Amino acid sequence: MLEILRVGLQQAIRSIILLLLPISFMALVVWATSGSSTGNTADPIRAALWSILVAHQVPLQLNSSYLTFLPLGALFIPYIAVKSGIQRMVGILGAIGTRDRRGYILTFSISYSLILYLISIPALNRTVSSPFYITIPIIFLVSTFFAYLTSGISPRNATQFPWQRSLRATVIAFSALVGVSFLVFAGSLIWHFDTVLTVTRVVEPGIFGGIMLALIQLFYLPNIAIATLSYLIGSGFEIGINSYISPISYQIDELPAIPLLGAIPTSSIPIFLLAIALPVVAGALITRYGVESYSRPERDRYLYSALAFVLLISLLLARLSSGELLSSNLKSTGPIWWAMPIAITAQIGLGGALYLLTPRLISSIRQLQSRHGETS
Repeated sequence: MLEILRVGLQQAIRSIILLLLPISFMALVVWATSGSSTGNTADPIRAALWSILVAHQVPLQLNSSYLTFLPLGALFIPYIAVKSGIQRMVGILGAIGTRDRRGYILTFSISYSLILYLISIPALNRTVSSPFYITIPIIFLVSTFFAYLTSGISPRNATQFPWQRSLRATVIAFSALVGVSFLVFAGSLIWHFDTVLTVTRVVEPGIFGGIMLALIQLFYLPNIAIATLSYLIGSGFEIGINSYISPISYQIDELPAIPLLGAIPTSSIPIFLLAIALPVVAGALITRYGVESYSRPERDRYLYSALAFVLLISLLLARLSSGELLSSNLKSTGPIWWAMPIAITAQIGLGGALYLLTPRLISSIRQLQSRHGETS
């Protein structure tokens, strides 16, 4: 047990250093080339620690505003660090049973979350803050999730239970929908590329600042793709207070100087409502998979659990990809966290209902036609 604690603590420190060194170096380079005459060398270190917390999806409070619109793509950074730490831990202690690996994950995650918070304390002050009862649990959950994925203890056997298959089908459906939404956004980005270039010139980030800005834009791409999905299904998205953008409504006061936002539509485009067919088709395919896999009792459990997973996953995606962006004017940025789950759950449910009821309706119509032919 002591050996597990020692190795877990050692690898947690190593993983945090693996994060801190390159991010601090990049922050130092940007700081050194920014030409600031009022800062000191502690500023880039603080910025690096803030960046690491944001990459773990830890919300920050900045004076009277908040940063809760966090880049989902930045989760790739802690994923690499946690994967390296947990794999080295397994290599040192040995690839033994599942129960022992769970102990590895728990030891590593607790050490990782506590040490990262302790290191971040000097960077958290009155200007930028995040309470420990929020920071530590979020880092623990993120590190535990990634450690579980990379530890090799996830079940490899074929999923048989209805809830397992419904979860699998739902995840595949959402992956496809978000992928299509990303392609739509990429097309809009190409169409409005002149606007994107204009916004970039306004920012004037410089060479190294431009590299950092490009990385930030890349990390926010998952958020943009989810907002695009919300737009396509009709629930729309917001960019600040008193704004609402959807295929049938366009209301926005000002556009932040963020290059990727240059790709948003400049007016309402009702024809995009045709994209509602995408989640409807997804619902039909999810239902078809359950109908072909199970008989009546198991099929009902599959369908109910699939609908529940659709609601939960869409709620999680909408909540994680929206929030406040450093200003009270951008208090609500991204998909509307309650409208998107309602819309997509209703549309996928409609697809499933159509798949189940359409054959019955066709059969009833044919029976009526045959009866009418016999009587005539």
